[in-house]
Amino acid sequence: MMAQQQTPTDIARLALRELGQRQLPPTPDNFRRAYDDIAGVKTESPLQMLTRALRDAGISNSKWLGLATQMEAAAAKGDMAALEQLVRQLMPAGNVSGSWGEILREVLTELEANRPGYTRSKKKDAIERVLSNFGGDATALASKLQGLTALWRGEGENLPPELLAELKESSPPADEEAPGSPAATAIWWREMLVQTLEFGVLASLSHLPELARHAQEVLDQARSARTDKQLYSLGTALKSFWMRLEINRDAQSRLHEALLQLMRLLMANVSELVIDDEWMQGQTQIINDIMMQPLEIGTLYEAESALKELLFKQGKLKHSVIEAREAMKKMAEDFVARLAQMTEYTNRYHGKIEAYQTQISNTQDVVELSAVLDGLMRDTHSMQMDSLRAHDDMKDMQVKADEAHIKVRELTMEISQLSELAHEDYLTGTLNRRGMDEAFEREFSRAERAGKPISVALLDIDHFKKLNDTMGHDGGDAALKHLAQVTREALRPTDVLARYGGEEFVIILPETNMEEGIEVMTRVQRDLTKNIFMHENQKALITFSAGVAERRPMELQETIVKRADEAMYRAKHAGRNRVLGAIV
Repeated sequence: MMAQQQTPTDIARLALRELGQRQLPPTPDNFRRAYDDIAGVKTESPLQMLTRALRDAGISNSKWLGLATQMEAAAAKGDMAALEQLVRQLMPAGNVSGSWGEILREVLTELEANRPGYTRSKKKDAIERVLSNFGGDATALASKLQGLTALWRGEGENLPPELLAELKESSPPADEEAPGSPAATAIWWREMLVQTLEFGVLASLSHLPELARHAQEVLDQARSARTDKQLYSLGTALKSFWMRLEINRDAQSRLHEALLQLMRLLMANVSELVIDDEWMQGQTQIINDIMMQPLEIGTLYEAESALKELLFKQGKLKHSVIEAREAMKKMAEDFVARLAQMTEYTNRYHGKIEAYQTQISNTQDVVELSAVLDGLMRDTHSMQMDSLRAHDDMKDMQVKADEAHIKVRELTMEISQLSELAHEDYLTGTLNRRGMDEAFEREFSRAERAGKPISVALLDIDHFKKLNDTMGHDGGDAALKHLAQVTREALRPTDVLARYGGEEFVIILPETNMEEGIEVMTRVQRDLTKNIFMHENQKALITFSAGVAERRPMELQETIVKRADEAMYRAKHAGRNRVLGAIV
């Protein structure tokens, strides 16, 4: 049977897989080489085809040969700017007549001239559009400006059809676009729609070919819409497209949630399988934390970094634990072997003693009896020495076993501490949401057993967005670390600090009523005012607004945090930089 021929799509997929296996970046050149290897063909890049054509032309004109050599050298160095300049040397001068002085004089003359259908303001708008679109290309700019002046003079029929259509779009007659007219407003909105579809919508649909095709159709229709009928038809097409986009958005949202749920089930199953493996606990907890909150690229990057560091440290520790356990296993094997050897010695000496006993019973000669006793004494001494050596060896093995046991216990404790890092916020070192939930459960249970009050405070940094805009995101991150450090130092050892999200922090205050909690948070505010925040030689005074709520009997975590949050927002509205208690 004939083998099924691979399609370009199959080859492209295999090429991407090959790049992944070889750990090569998917650059165009790497992809092309992998594609060629799999397809069994040899293709040329556009630059290679261009230089080959120039070398062929260089047979009759050495100029092209030198240009090809310069292009290859620029490409080898990665100098794209030099390569662009060399390519521009191949471009024709264009259909431009006259100097720039003549062109500008002609533009100024036509700008002041009274031409039917073209007002002075419309001409200025057309010039502005041409300058914006072709200001970086002198040849094209000169050609467009000369075309505009010809169009205004009524000589548009002498221009190439493509250029004429482009210039008419840049400079429509005044009766089609009178300032403030409904037609002008409609066309302005059409242009905004074109830009939205082209740069905002179409660019984001590359992974959805069918929707991208539909968007391109609407875009083409928007570009050509001029009359009321065409604009009405465009509205109908646009409405149909938005409906399809909304349906797809819902489908993508369901797909996203289904994938997250699948990952949650997978991680739950992994957690059950590795319940006794502390090396895996920290990793599964980090992934679970990510899946329990809205996904953000920054959160994923931070989680990836923390997970890589955790994996590296745990890998080193696990290797040490394995070595220690192997050493203990080897010592156990030596111990058993030594016991077997002692048993062998005991059996052998037992046989010799029985032989000596028989000889003593059967001998009647004193000289012969003396020789038997001498042999017995020698063997007894040898047995004693073997026993002492075995005792010393086993004692050494006992010491080594104790040392290995201590090392395994220390390494296991260190791994447990590393796993606990999964409960910390990657940026501030405070507890994350998972650690906070466990702290709530622990402290609430302790307060119920002891019959003591417990309060919760929620603080939010004032004007954090302004701080981010002023100092950048690095400055914002440094400010969060600064706040966490000052707050931690101002709190009692029994208090619990956790990052609630963004610039919000939760403080659990055991054995504290609401009035005492307000005093604690006010003290934190004073300490924060004393410690001026600095970042890259910039000073900033960080303040926060906070709400404090005392727990009601058997009140749930979500309820008390909500009451503290409401008090915090009242503090914000009251002028910020203050602490208010929750409504009882």
